[in-house]
Amino acid sequence: MRRIICFLPYLLLLVAYVVAKLCYAAADTADVRWLLAPTNALVNLLLSSTSEFVAGRGYVHSGLSIVIDKSCAGGNFGLLTGLVLTTTYLWQRGPRPGLALLVLLLLSYPLTLFVNAARIAGAVRLGQLLPPALAPAWLHEAQGALVYLFFLVAAYAALRHLLLKKASY
Repeated sequence: MRRIICFLPYLLLLVAYVVAKLCYAAADTADVRWLLAPTNALVNLLLSSTSEFVAGRGYVHSGLSIVIDKSCAGGNFGLLTGLVLTTTYLWQRGPRPGLALLVLLLLSYPLTLFVNAARIAGAVRLGQLLPPALAPAWLHEAQGALVYLFFLVAAYAALRHLLLKKASY
């Protein structure tokens, strides 16, 4: 019984993640505008671009020939980041877990916006630098996966470092 109670928080986080993932999968572009609008604003700033929201499509950047839609929202990265940070915190037995888990979940949102905007801006710049013959169709996805992986590992490592440093005091 004690063993089950020990793993209950992890099970609850996993269930919450799966439910959120299913809800996100069922959402459309208008439903994830809370992610798209700030991401688009950052992309506008990073690339000195302008855009307009087109219902059913997303944010259209005609000058860059790109559309920022649900597939560019970064929701899956945000959900995974929240799950990794909260489970890491629990596993490392950080202080005040209730408050800390809430803060980590809230921190996942701006981190998602920043990383996603950097990913989009990087993909656009990479596409501008490389001639079309040297930019295969899969390069965009590979660049995105590497950016997401780098920042996910960096966030995990930063949290572990903070928790281990705090434990040594």
